[in-house]
Amino acid sequence: MKEKFLEVLRTTKQNVFVLAAESGSQRHAMTVSSVFSASLEPMSMAVSVNQNASLHDILTIDSKFSLNLLASDQIEIAEICSGTEEGQIRFEHSDWEFSEIPYLKSAQSNLFCICRKIVPLYSHSLVIGEVENLSHSGKMNPLIYQDGKYET
Repeated sequence: MKEKFLEVLRTTKQNVFVLAAESGSQRHAMTVSSVFSASLEPMSMAVSVNQNASLHDILTIDSKFSLNLLASDQIEIAEICSGTEEGQIRFEHSDWEFSEIPYLKSAQSNLFCICRKIVPLYSHSLVIGEVENLSHSGKMNPLIYQDGKYET
C-alpha cells in the first residue's frame, strides 16, 4: 500500500519552495513542496518538515523563517537546498539576502513568517507560521515538482 500511496503522490504537481531560517550562528535552508495556506485571518502558512532535518530543531515558537516560492528558472537553487551538503554551503549562491531572515532575492514570492505552532505528526512536524510580511514579483511561473523531477 505504501508504494501505491507514493505513486499517487508522484502524480500531483507541487510548487517548490525553499524554507530558510537561522538561530544564532546556525543558518539552514531546505527545499520543500508540502506547503499550503492555513488561514487568511491571520494570514498563515503551514509547511511539513521532517523531524530529522537539521532545520527542524532551529524552528521554535516565535522563531522567524522565510518561505521562498521558486521561479521556474531556479532549479539550481532547489537542487542545492535538497542535496546532501547542508549548512552554510546552501547559502553560497549569490541570490541570498541576509537581513533579519535569510531569503532568496529573485524568488517568485517571499513569505516572511513567525512560527506560531509546531505540531509533531509521525516522522514530520507541521510548522505553522503567521505571515508578517511578503514580496511578490507579480509573475505566475513557479517551479513545479512532479514524479521526482522539476518542471519549468
